[in-house]
Amino acid sequence: MSTSTPSSPPSADIQSLLTEFDASGESAAAFARSRGIAVWKLHYALSRRSGKLRRPCGATGSEQPALLAVRVVDAKPPKSPAPLELMLAGGHRLLISADFDADLLRRVLGALAQC
Repeated sequence: MSTSTPSSPPSADIQSLLTEFDASGESAAAFARSRGIAVWKLHYALSRRSGKLRRPCGATGSEQPALLAVRVVDAKPPKSPAPLELMLAGGHRLLISADFDADLLRRVLGALAQC
């Protein structure tokens, strides 16, 4: 079983291919598809011709790309502890989150004690 992949035109034909593309009025994708070449190869040839070949940020033709330090962080947020649950007289429950305000809890419990 053979797979068909777009081939690359010989380098001597690149200029004539680009001239043909310019005159075609077709989109790059349609032109490449009709000629059996990969569209990225056509874009690459166009950018080389225009002198706008993309390079990494700040790189010139003679520089090596810079290596940057990378710090890996855990993408998952820290797991929150389970809330504290108080069972009150009369069957009422009070759920208190892990980041509760202790003074507010004292006032609430004081008010409930008076009921």
